[in-house]
Amino acid sequence: MSGPRDLIEEYLSDLRASLELAPEEAGLAVAEAEDHLRETVACGLAAGMTEHEARHAAISAFGSISAVVRAHASRPADFIRGRTPAAILGDLILAGWRLAATGLIAAGVSGLVVLGMNLAFGRAFTGQAPAGVSFQKAGCAYWMSLWPGARTCATAHMLEASSDAVVLRAGAGLIGVALLVAYGVVRYLQRRHGRGPVVVLAGYFPLLAAGVFGAGALGLALAQLTGFMVTQGPGTYLSGALVAAAAAAWYGREARPAIQYLMHGWARHADAR
Repeated sequence: MSGPRDLIEEYLSDLRASLELAPEEAGLAVAEAEDHLRETVACGLAAGMTEHEARHAAISAFGSISAVVRAHASRPADFIRGRTPAAILGDLILAGWRLAATGLIAAGVSGLVVLGMNLAFGRAFTGQAPAGVSFQKAGCAYWMSLWPGARTCATAHMLEASSDAVVLRAGAGLIGVALLVAYGVVRYLQRRHGRGPVVVLAGYFPLLAAGVFGAGALGLALAQLTGFMVTQGPGTYLSGALVAAAAAAWYGREARPAIQYLMHGWARHADAR
């Protein structure tokens, strides 16, 4: 006849199976969790709880397994220390892969924004070239062949530009989705076979992505405001700037653990000096 279930052992077993960490790091995390849980159980028993009540209260206070897993996954680790150059290079490749896929998906989303602008404000808002822009004869002939109903080269260019901003960006978004799926498969196989980094860029990827998308949003906004290399309507740049800013804000929120980790590290370094 088996004894009563040990809720702590079950919790720790499930936690170990769920942690996306290297074996030695997972062992340390589980050991720390066990120490904390056992101490909490002892306090509960001393307060008059039954064994079952104390264990249940300790687990509830410690947090759900999903919350603990998220906390460890978002805790930035050392990127270089103890790692081979090949491992660092592989991590950088994965980060670039993921960032490129995310950027292409953002371009696809901006294409949908352009489509909405075309419907709401008219094609001229996204495709109309600024006053004073001249067109080559070859380009005019090509656009007029695509849009035979257009009376002028400028109108044909506007129709083609407003359409390309939707179709080409949507195509880029589909490529981005395919790249992100392939990235997910590679990461799954790496974790399954115990190879490769557990968290890309040791948890600093959101910080990198926030910086890249933030720079992109700023660049697009400045290009529109200054007219630098602008050959289409304001909606073309505005759509990209809005999506890039939204992505930067999202990754900025995700990067808070990394930012806090860096700030604490700098504070400790300053105190040591």
